[in-house]
Amino acid sequence: MIEIITMLIVFGSIIAIVAIVSWFSYKDEELKAKLRLAEMEAGYAPGTYSKISRKDLKRAKKLNKNRPLWEADEEARAKMSEAQEREELLKGIDNLKARLDNIDTIMNHKKEEGGDD
Repeated sequence: MIEIITMLIVFGSIIAIVAIVSWFSYKDEELKAKLRLAEMEAGYAPGTYSKISRKDLKRAKKLNKNRPLWEADEEARAKMSEAQEREELLKGIDNLKARLDNIDTIMNHKKEEGGDD
């Protein structure tokens, strides 16, 4: 009976240690993935600030035969003239103003409905 309890304690401890190590390695990989995503959103190639293995880079090249998206975006920005950039910014501002007006209209409508209760 004592041998069975000892074996249960030993194997239970091993399972607990493996689970803890796996959990921390999962959190580490999740953090690395978030960092790579933030790099790509900022326009940097993944692996610029985070460490990325050569194996991952080779796999990405095989999956994406074309040039990576961040390189295409950088070239597009470089080709865009200052006038075009200004025009796109103004369009974005107008779009934002229209959306804010729409939100104001919805909120005013909800206030009017709420006042009737």
